[in-house]
Formats: sequence, C-alpha cells, structure tokens
Amino acid sequence: MFVEILKGYFSIFASPQILIMLILLIVFYMRNAKEANVRRIILGDSEDSPLVLTLYQMIYGIAGGFAISVMAGVINIGFNSYMEVQIIFLLTVFAVTRFSGYVNIGVNVMAVFLAGYLLNQDVIPVLDLVNLYLFLGLLYIVHGLMLILDRRHGFLPVLFSRNGVIRGGFKVDKIYLLPAAVGFYTASGTILGASVFYLTLFHLFHVQETVMSFSKKQAILILGGLKMLAGSLILAGSVLVSYDLESVYLLIILVPLLVYAEKMAFRLMDSRRKAFFTSDQDQIMVLEVRENTPAYRSGLRSGDRILSLNGTEDPTYKSLMAFMGTLHYERGVHLLVQDLQKVEKMVKFTIAKETSTGIIIVPPSDALALPDKENA
Repeated sequence: MFVEILKGYFSIFASPQILIMLILLIVFYMRNAKEANVRRIILGDSEDSPLVLTLYQMIYGIAGGFAISVMAGVINIGFNSYMEVQIIFLLTVFAVTRFSGYVNIGVNVMAVFLAGYLLNQDVIPVLDLVNLYLFLGLLYIVHGLMLILDRRHGFLPVLFSRNGVIRGGFKVDKIYLLPAAVGFYTASGTILGASVFYLTLFHLFHVQETVMSFSKKQAILILGGLKMLAGSLILAGSVLVSYDLESVYLLIILVPLLVYAEKMAFRLMDSRRKAFFTSDQDQIMVLEVRENTPAYRSGLRSGDRILSLNGTEDPTYKSLMAFMGTLHYERGVHLLVQDLQKVEKMVKFTIAKETSTGIIIVPPSDALALPDKENA
C-alpha cells in the first residue's frame, strides 16, 4: 500500500499536475514579491527574497501533503466519486483571490452534494461522504501543525488607531498548496471486484487574520491550535457517524458551521482582550525587528519595552526616532529593555551610516494622528 501511495503522491511531478503546481507557484511568487516590497518600505528591507519565500511555501506544502497522504492511507480513506471529490478541492483555488475569506471547504462539500441532488443525478455515496469528512479532519490537523511549525513567515506589522489609542499589531497572511495522494476505487473485474488507484488532490490553504492583542508566537499557537481542534472534532464526528451512516447528513450542515466558528473564535478572542502592542510616554514598545539587523542579532525582539536609550531613562518617541533614524554617521546604541517575561536586558548594537535600523516602534497615542479604525 505504501508503495502505491508513494507512486500516487509523486505523480504530482508528472504532467499535467506539475503544470498546475507551476502556475500556482507563480501566483505565490507574485504575492510574495508584493509582500517583500511592502516589508522593504516598512522595515527598510525584507529578510527573504520572494523566491526563498515561495520555496518555503512549496517545501511546507509538499511535506504537509505527504503527511496527509500517509495518514489517509493508514486509515484506508478512499472514494468512488472521482469528479465530485476533485471539484470540492478545486474550489479551494479561490483562496488565492480576493474572495479567499469566503472559502469554506465544508460549504464546498454541501454545494457539490446539493447540486447533484437538485440535478437528479447520483449524489455522493454515503460512504464517500464519511471518508470525505475523515479526510477533512486530517487536513485541518495538518493545517494547524504547519502553522505552528512555520512561525517566521507571513507577518506584516501594522498600526491602527481606535478611540484615539494607537495600537500595533500584525497582519497574518499565510497560504500553502497541499498536494495529497488519495485512493479512488474503480471496477476491475478482479476477484476482489474493485481496485484502488492513488491520484492527486490539490488543496489550497489560506490563513488571513489581523492580530492586535497577542504576540506573534501566541497568535500562531492559538491559530494552529484552533485548526487542530476543529480537525479533531471533524475527525471524531466522522468516526461516530460511521456507526450510523444515515446520520452523516448532519455533518453536511455542522462541518461548515464548525469551519466558520474556528475562524470567528480567534477574532472574538482577539477583540475581547486588551491591546498588546501599545506605548505611553514612559515606555515605548517595539513592534517588529527585522531579523537580518544588528539589533535583532543583539537580542532586541518584538514586544520588548524600551526603558532607556544610551543611559537616558524613559526616552520619548521623538528622541528615539531622531537617534535611530537613517542618518549620515555611524553611532552606537545601548538600549535597556524589558522583554515579555518582564526580564530586563541590555541590548547593544551599532547603526551604520545611511542604513535602516529595521526596528518598528509603537508611537504613544499623542505622537501621531492615524485614521480611526473602529474594528481594527
């Protein structure tokens, strides 16, 4: 079985599957080029080139798809309905468009099932529905693991103002292509009556959120954990209905709601908490530090609060900006900061002339006038 799974999985590198992958990777590259340009404007440079970012996406996607293929093979997930299942996953291509926020694979299953029913054609068999939801459960568990493992990429620092208070945060934007090999049954005339072929399913997975009350590490752990929880619930529900196949139709209604609730749960948690990245006149908070900078190598991190600058306690936002901006001379910087664990540390680095520090700090509310965002 594992040999057949491997053959089916590596068929993604044969025509026409490889053409689909190349087209989607070009789309990913264009998105990454745009993100790299934005980071260059905000942080003075981008840590990784668009090509490197695209390679990371490809590696994580291939690894995730392989894990799904193996797990699906171990629990004997297979389908009789080829076209219907392919259409369900083909609809995830909208994840790379402006309609990505509306992509709900549970709705895809419902739409294809109802379309077949309304057109008086053979609907997806009950056993295929059970296997489909088992597969979706595995997908969401792997989605969550991928988010937790890929913590470096897909964060863009942002500033908002709500009720006159300036808040920092991050726009989380991560997208992956997961090619998975899944078994499809076909009549064969053998003594067993049917044979199985492992064919490729392409699944696009996109996470797009704005984080205002969590650190980057906290946000990615919660987002990944919620996806794994949703996947576990879908998996458990599928196992339960396998003992009473008629009740599988409940999943057609419940799974889209669960997928929607998984997204809304994080947004509700984020909106109910106190803003995380805020500054006042006494302490200025660091929002982001570009990784390939002296400041980052010296230990300055997102979430640190600046207590003193070169021996001057409680430096103002203006004094920090004046000293740490792009200037025509080299200067040394000694920052006393307090990290997220309330531990004080001294960060020492040198800013070369005509170079950006790669540091974004959150201004106090009275320092800047930003457009008010009631739903930031």
